[in-house]
Parts: sequence; structure tokens; C-alpha cells
Amino acid sequence: MHILTKIILWLFALVVVITAIPYGYVLLPTAPLDRAEQDTLGGLYLDTKQGRLSYTRDGDENAPAVILVHGFSTPKFVWNQVKPELVNAGFEVITFDHLGRGFSDRPKGPYDSNLYRQELLDVIEGLDLNTPVSMVGYSMGGANVIDFAAEYPEHVKQLVLIAPAGYMGNSGSLSTLAKPILGDYIATVFGKEYAIKSIREEVNSGAAPAEMLPLFEQQASYHGYTNALLSTLRHYPMGAMSERYQIVGRTNIPVHAIWGTADQVVPYCGLAEMAEDVPQLTSTTLDEGNHNITYARAREVTRALLDALAP
Repeated sequence: MHILTKIILWLFALVVVITAIPYGYVLLPTAPLDRAEQDTLGGLYLDTKQGRLSYTRDGDENAPAVILVHGFSTPKFVWNQVKPELVNAGFEVITFDHLGRGFSDRPKGPYDSNLYRQELLDVIEGLDLNTPVSMVGYSMGGANVIDFAAEYPEHVKQLVLIAPAGYMGNSGSLSTLAKPILGDYIATVFGKEYAIKSIREEVNSGAAPAEMLPLFEQQASYHGYTNALLSTLRHYPMGAMSERYQIVGRTNIPVHAIWGTADQVVPYCGLAEMAEDVPQLTSTTLDEGNHNITYARAREVTRALLDALAP
């Protein structure tokens, strides 16, 4: 690298850190999340070749199984308001933390399509689930289950997608974060604190349950969380997955989408594009619903889920 380029990058990093401090964005040390720490945290863990997955399994193991797949940054606790209702309705419900999030291991990556497909396969095989199985994906989780179904249609009974990624394009902010060095500094200094600030605002406004803030802060305090997010941005094509949706559209797998019209993270206009790629698509629209509908409007989402999930 040219010496002038090195100096510019070093100065940029220094300015970012100095600028961040007055606003409360500081580089805090992160704790390791090893097996001993996981054992202290408690819960269920599934050992896989990619790493140890933190998961929950509720309901009758002989009942129809539903796997709930969370999105880009917020782990499995995002389903806490939805899960009990599905169990009460007679389903076995499985949730898990993506690698790099929650209390799952934080491998180096890359966090690409292969990693996320293998996660789901590991859950199905590791928990000895009878297939085909129903899958519900929220945000990036929607793209995950579509990609999995395109690869392993024989394992999938039906799909329910909540504000699913796949038709977002590449926004300027994501492109900037995806760049090495520059993205590392921006995400490390601002990313985690911004996410915590956003959840705090939603909790204070009543749009999110109070438990979400300490749960998010706890899982984000472990080393490897930011790396997992950055690696996903760089290696997972969540903004352009029309081809994978089209493959699913050529199967007989039922697909239902639940989407809010005011979603600014994964715009509602993606529903029309998806309908062209997936002829069997049905949908439920939540007027004025934002991207946070899974917890901000959990009752409506749960009702739509129960209507969509075949017995």
C-alpha cells in the first residue's frame, strides 16, 4: 500500500475515534464466548462442524415442527412474543441464534450462503426433525429460508416470510460498510452503539418489549459479533436474490409473506417483485407496519402465521 494511502487511512481512523467519543461511541472491549461461558449462560446447544449453535425447542416433539429463523442482527429472542402462541396452537417450535449472534459460536467465516444453508441443515439433522418441515424467516432470515428451500426443497413443507430480504438492491450505506478497513471502523465504532440506541428508543416508545434491550446488549458484548455482521454484508447476497426466489417459485412449496407497508429497511415494494418470481405466493399486509412488526405488532403477526401455517 502506498505510504500516503496508509497515512490517510490512519488519520481517518483517528478522526473517527476522536469524533465518536463526545457522542458516547467508544471502543469497548468485548468478552470471549467460549464453551465455559456458554455453559454459564445456560440453555441448549447443538454442536456442528461450523460451531456450537444456541437453540430452543418447545412443544410436543411429535407435533408438526416449525423452525423460526431470525434476521441480520437481532438473535432468537426476537421471537419471544410469537413462540408461546405457536406452541399453544399445537406446534413444536425451534429457534436458534445464527453463528456470530446471540450465544452461538463466532467463527471467522466467511458468513456466506453456504454457512447459512448449512446452519439450517445442521438444525434439522442435529435435532432429528422429521422432514419436510415448516420454516418462518424474518428479514434476512426470510432470504435464508428461501435460499435453503432452493437448495433442499425436499426438506421444506412450507415457508412464511416476514419482511424478507432479497429485493433490496445495494444501498450506499451497506456498500460503504462492506468495504474493508473503512467498514471495519464505522461498524466497530458506531454500528453496535447505533443498534443499541435504536432498540432503546423502541423500548421507550413501547414498540419493543423492555427485555429486548438488556438481551441485545448482552449478546453484542461478546467478541465476534461485529465481524459476523460485516462478513455477512460482504459475502451474503441478501439484496439481490431474485434467482433463488424463482427456483422456489418452480416448486410446489407454499409461500406466504407478511409485510408492513411502512417498512423502510426492506421496502414493501419488494412484495410485487416477489410475486412475479413466486407464482404460488400469498400475502398478509399490515398497514403502516414498519420493519419491527415481529415484535412491535406481534399479535397481528402471530395471527397471520397461524392462518398461513398448514396443520
